[in-house]
Amino acid sequence: MDPAHVLALYERFAGDRSTFLYGGAFLDEHTARLINMQEEHLESEGATRVTRGKLTFVLVEAYQNIVRHRVKDASMLNGAGRGLFLLRSAGTSHEVTAMNAVAGAEVEALRRALDRLSGLDLGEMKRLFLRGLQNEARTERGGAGLGLVEMARRSGNPLRHTFATIDDLHQLFALQVLVGPDDGWLSAASLPVDLHQIMLEDRILLLHRGALPAVVQENLIRMIERDMSELQAGPSRADQAFLLMMGAVADLGVAGEGPLVMVAQGTGHATITLAAPLASTTAARVEKALQVVMSMDGPELQRRYRDTLLGRADGVGGLELGLMDLARRSIGPLRTHLMSWRALPLLVLEADV
Repeated sequence: MDPAHVLALYERFAGDRSTFLYGGAFLDEHTARLINMQEEHLESEGATRVTRGKLTFVLVEAYQNIVRHRVKDASMLNGAGRGLFLLRSAGTSHEVTAMNAVAGAEVEALRRALDRLSGLDLGEMKRLFLRGLQNEARTERGGAGLGLVEMARRSGNPLRHTFATIDDLHQLFALQVLVGPDDGWLSAASLPVDLHQIMLEDRILLLHRGALPAVVQENLIRMIERDMSELQAGPSRADQAFLLMMGAVADLGVAGEGPLVMVAQGTGHATITLAAPLASTTAARVEKALQVVMSMDGPELQRRYRDTLLGRADGVGGLELGLMDLARRSIGPLRTHLMSWRALPLLVLEADV
């Protein structure tokens, strides 16, 4: 990916405690992984049980709406019909965005359902939801309408939505839900539909920005492993490379708002990207380790790596060893760029695997 695009993505989510963007296979089993990751973040910041319950419901309902109601036409999977799920958290604000293609014939019913919610108080929403549950003639989309009612009721905030034309038969439906104070929206007034186009152009499968505790790393790796297997119909080394990137993060001396890690789907391979602001005290050490590893050809890299493991190489730190291992597993050389973000050195490191 163009390093300038990586920097733009890092800056776009500035101020977030954590950001998770997903555009993969939308497997049902990922629902539990989303809950695990978010619970880890919420517990670490001491969020109340009420907030945790609200956010868990909203993120599950939004994700499941994509799983259940996206257009199933496989020809649209890598096109404009691809789904997008985005979770942003900052302070007491948690913003969930879901986008998926819907048939044009469904748009009017969705508009009516959303328009009906605007202006209702919490009591009216609860009565509307209960009436829907009692209606045995509910359609599949009617069920989705109940989900919209309950997301609005539990969040306590109006739902944002918009539609964008894909083709004559389909539209992109974008929905945004805020859990937190009513003035806590993290996106601009308009929904981030442009992010869907960025995801398509750069073939982003998954992105995480912010702190990466062990529980979050484990769930991200499992998602990458399953999605690469599903989308490429075969095994992939992307999960192993991602794990090595996590090892590099631990040795880099990351500063600022933490690292951004991203997986993009290539043709027959995946690209793992790391963007990490560095402490000024560690930037020189990181740059030296990169120069050493990047200067080696294949045979020299193998020898150096083997000698290090056997204790026959002096002065090799954990960062250099991790970079050597990543380079050994990569298709072609690692790509590195040193940029600047808010007066901090920003390392962008990419590997094709």
